[in-house]
Amino acid sequence: MIGTKLYKGNKDDMAKYTATAQWCNANNAHIEDKGSYYEVCENVTPEPTTDEKLAALDAQYEADKERLRKAYQDAMIYGDTDRTESIKADLATLDEQYDEDYAEIESEGDDDE
Repeated sequence: MIGTKLYKGNKDDMAKYTATAQWCNANNAHIEDKGSYYEVCENVTPEPTTDEKLAALDAQYEADKERLRKAYQDAMIYGDTDRTESIKADLATLDEQYDEDYAEIESEGDDDE
């Protein structure tokens, strides 16, 4: 149905408008006004920009780091040295993963230019 045209001056086409709109709602599409007719078009979700991807990565990293900080403090309070060492390793892994993800996002952004 993508690409279907409903001409405004055509009674048969206008009679199909509601059914077409319902189909669009169920099938990730919409109806665009093209002047003398309406056309069924696929909904396109825009790809986030490099800056948006980096901001999301930063927010997730900070949230994960804060969670680890709290767990570390709890382990210190209870004197759980095994747990504190494990959390240190988790933090190092988090930092490494952040650096890898950051570099990957930046390289994707370079491809767009």
